[in-house]
Parts: sequence; C-alpha cells; structure tokens
Amino acid sequence: MTAAIQSSTAIIDVNNALSTALTSYVDDGVKVTFDLPDLDNLPSDPTVSVFLYEIHEDLQLRTSQARTNSRDSGTNVVTISPGWVNVSCNYLITYWDPEQTTSGVGSPGSAPNNQAIMVMNQVVNALINNRQLGDIPGAYTRMIPPKDELNSLGNFWQSLGNRPRLSLHASVTVPVSLTDKKDTAMGVLTTEADMEQIP
Repeated sequence: MTAAIQSSTAIIDVNNALSTALTSYVDDGVKVTFDLPDLDNLPSDPTVSVFLYEIHEDLQLRTSQARTNSRDSGTNVVTISPGWVNVSCNYLITYWDPEQTTSGVGSPGSAPNNQAIMVMNQVVNALINNRQLGDIPGAYTRMIPPKDELNSLGNFWQSLGNRPRLSLHASVTVPVSLTDKKDTAMGVLTTEADMEQIP
C-alpha cells in the first residue's frame, strides 16, 4: 500500500482557532461543539453549535500563489516548489438551550436579554475581535449573509425538525499550501525556430 501524500491541516487549524476564540468570549458554562445537535437528544448544557457546511476555493481573492520554479545554474535542473490557494470555510453558528429550558410568556426565554441573545452577542464579539485568527498567517474571519443554498431558513429549520432559532453565518478564508512536492526536471538548454518566407 502506498503512503498517502501529506495534506495541509489548514482547515483543522481554523476549527481549533475558532474554538479558542469562541471559548475565550462565551460564559464558562457554555460548550462549543463543531456539529449540529441531535434533535432526539438535545444537549443538557447550553451549547454553541459551529457547523461547517461549505468549503470552496475563494476565486474572488486573487492572491493565490502557483507553484514556483527555480533553476540551478550549475546542473540546469529546475525545481518546482509548492504554492498556496485561498479556501473559504463557511459556518452556521447557532445556540441551543438545555433540554429542560422552558419558553413562553413570562419565562426567562422570553426576556430581551435571554440566554440565547446573551450567548450569541458573545459569539459576535468573538468573531469581530478575531478577524485575524491567531497562529494562522493570512487567515481572516468575517460574518456574512446567509448563502443562497440556505436562503429559505424556514425550510432549513423545518428539515431539522425544529423551530427557527437565531443563527449567524461566518466565513473564514485561509491559505492552504499545495502539496510539498518538489518535482525536478531538466531545464531547456537551447531553443531553435525555423522561419520560411512565402512570396
């Protein structure tokens, strides 16, 4: 069996950096998970769900770098070094109350400063104060409008079998290194062209 080519861990690094940013802002009793909760088994603790729903190459950001070539003048060997491309990771972030939390008029969940609003306010502050993710050069975070694929949020929440809830969309653009594959090839020694003049 052939060994797998070593992959960049940029997306995993983004998840870890987001987790660090969020946990430093939200209250101690609130958990941060990177998945949607199971609706048949809702969390027993207040939970911020960070769901990575889309990954794509960011073609609007024109700062990617292709592989570069360098030539050894002594041996005339050309070495092709890795470059990088920008990848966008789009997240849906929601807050989930404990299963036993009550709702309705007069309940804590109906107050203007209820737990969900307070925690999502902390999430917003975590995102806007961590535009540059720590220890990931070139990665930046922003809040974005819902994607077209999730435009009908009513249908989206209905598909999850639950009532709509406050959510925000975040996007992190990160440079992903191309495979560190140093290919070599012999450089071009001479070029020759023939031209024929036709009357």
